[in-house]
Amino acid sequence: MSQKKVLFVGLGNYTHPNTRHNAGMMILDHLASRLQLSWTPHKPWKGHIAQTKILLPFDRNKSTEYTEVELTLLKPRLLMNVSGPSVAKAARDLAIPAANIYVFQDDLQRELGKTSLKASGSANGHNGIKSVIQHLRADAFWRVRLGVGRPESREVDDVSDFVLAPFSPVEIRALESKTYPILDIGSGLGLETLLLRNQLWREPKQMKQKLSKKKVAAEKDDIENKEKQTSTEATTGSAATTA
Repeated sequence: MSQKKVLFVGLGNYTHPNTRHNAGMMILDHLASRLQLSWTPHKPWKGHIAQTKILLPFDRNKSTEYTEVELTLLKPRLLMNVSGPSVAKAARDLAIPAANIYVFQDDLQRELGKTSLKASGSANGHNGIKSVIQHLRADAFWRVRLGVGRPESREVDDVSDFVLAPFSPVEIRALESKTYPILDIGSGLGLETLLLRNQLWREPKQMKQKLSKKKVAAEKDDIENKEKQTSTEATTGSAATTA
């Protein structure tokens, strides 16, 4: 049986509960409730935490293996744009690498109820993610992007008002039926899929390394081609001079 330590982070503004900007915290509240966990203040990490161990099945080569996941849930008690110190401190104290961190964030680019998983990369304009990248000094952590929709207006003030507005009862029901199930346990489609199946357990850092190797190989080929071209030009020039 293998073991993994995992950190789930729910981004949001704790001063504005049940708003679109708090989608990350809300889904962790749902998970804590399903696991019957209680939130505890943690001053060193400047947040609230809940911890548990989960045994998850993983089908491999027609046999079932199990992974014991030591799971820590963290809700920073900081404003969204300065969430990074809380996440970085928790990761250091728990000795959890960036590749085993899942940050749940609101996403204006997706309609309500749509979710996506991103392994690494830039913050895409999300200031909470930007702060996490800055303080972890790494971008190779998982982002679970939770669609909250987008207002028709692209004006900064209108977007700000939109994300800080509370979800309507209809929107809450959409979250419960479409978004929250990605963390359900025992269905074989929720938490197990997020952590273990469909190759999602591969570490983002390893993915980046593979991409980097391809980039290096491409650059090497480019250099070799340029050297061949230079050599050919030199030979041609020499022949012309001799003639």
